[in-house]
Amino acid sequence: MKQVKYWILATRPQTLIASIGPVLISTIFSYKFFNFNLIIFLFIIISAVLIQIMTNFINDLYDFKKGADTSSRLGPKRMVQSGHISQKEMKLGALITLILSVFSGFYLVLIGGWPILLIGLSGFLFAYLYTATRFSIAYNGLGEVFVFLYFGVIASIGTFYIYNLEFNFQALLIGIIFGFLNTSLLVINNLRDYDADKLSKKYTTAVIFGKMFAKIELFLINMGALISLYFFLESINKNFTFSIVFVIFIMFLLYKLMIDDQYLYYKALKQFSCYLISITIVLSFVLLYDF
Repeated sequence: MKQVKYWILATRPQTLIASIGPVLISTIFSYKFFNFNLIIFLFIIISAVLIQIMTNFINDLYDFKKGADTSSRLGPKRMVQSGHISQKEMKLGALITLILSVFSGFYLVLIGGWPILLIGLSGFLFAYLYTATRFSIAYNGLGEVFVFLYFGVIASIGTFYIYNLEFNFQALLIGIIFGFLNTSLLVINNLRDYDADKLSKKYTTAVIFGKMFAKIELFLINMGALISLYFFLESINKNFTFSIVFVIFIMFLLYKLMIDDQYLYYKALKQFSCYLISITIVLSFVLLYDF
């Protein structure tokens, strides 16, 4: 039973909102104004979550192999580093999630054609390239670009395309909103792991340009999310007042992050994950009902 618990922890369940959020909101948008199919929705969600879990498994394995995950690292335990899951088992876990995501993705390719095939293949490729190779995306300051695209823009426009077989500017705005918000999770994570990353030569943008740069980056990408949210809601004639909560939370979070304390970064990461879940739920209701 303990082994099941360790595998659940290895999926990093608190981060799975990153793949669910853009898919869910793009789906609700399509349901409200265009087309919807429940079976397609289930396959999209399953595929998106499986790809993220596969990425997390690969990340767990190769961060340990490259020395980025150590016992001194602050944050949730990594399963390979802590010895709860062996390297061989983690490789097998990544392979199984890859196979499962290929099966679920095949159905989506039959519906969406070559654009969905390209999204799927590139998703598998970059999930591997994120930490597994010598020139890893996460180790060379490109993590934000990967997250913004694959956990934001591509997830949203790809979801909308499968339902409607066309691209849509409003779906792009949804992707930008979640791309920025999910990138915020990565930036806070990089601030928390700054010392460990520097020692292991994991060159995140925080390590390359410094903590102050990362804090300014965090502010700018959240302002980008807010502006994108405004234009999206305006485009569908929805009330923008609920976003005041968005602004208040971001200001509070940024104020806390100005204090250079790793434990505060750890708490901020948990708070932002909860906040991202809340934003997804609230935006779902805003789309579904008239406010």
